[in-house]
Amino acid sequence: MTYLFLILFALSTDSDWKNLQCKGEFFSGRYVNYAQGFSVGIPLGLKGKRGQAAGPERGFSIPLSTSCSGVIVVYGEANSLEWTNPDVAVTSKASDRDHGILFRRYRTKLGRLAAAGATIRYRGKSDIDEFVVALRPGGALAYTARLGTTQARYRRDHERFLDILRRFRIEPWR
Repeated sequence: MTYLFLILFALSTDSDWKNLQCKGEFFSGRYVNYAQGFSVGIPLGLKGKRGQAAGPERGFSIPLSTSCSGVIVVYGEANSLEWTNPDVAVTSKASDRDHGILFRRYRTKLGRLAAAGATIRYRGKSDIDEFVVALRPGGALAYTARLGTTQARYRRDHERFLDILRRFRIEPWR
């Protein structure tokens, strides 16, 4: 999943990044990543995808449609920007998006972790991005869950996204 995953995640607002997340090996059950210190249960009826990572695996995706018009991505990364709290992280991620957007910020949970989120709607497009960021206790890692979908799919895909957020757990590092 790390084949330019994080760069494309940060820079792309198109459906291109969604199509990349629909590639890889299917799995079901619980995704566990001890290197990043988290796990997520995959709901029945959905399958996760692991990419062909060129480096360490940081996370996974869940295609919500065969056309990849809806996808959820969850990953962990070093808090290299040294965000002090989830609100600062969300502000930073929102500022990476194209100009001319409408967005709302909110507080939420990623599993049991305090988190901040943002919903971004792009002017002139049907694309919607929603992302939630939480910091691991101690602040060394940042966890991000992202939903990329369209206005027509948003209500249904948002419910699945909330389910994934609830299924997130911190795991010991190994």
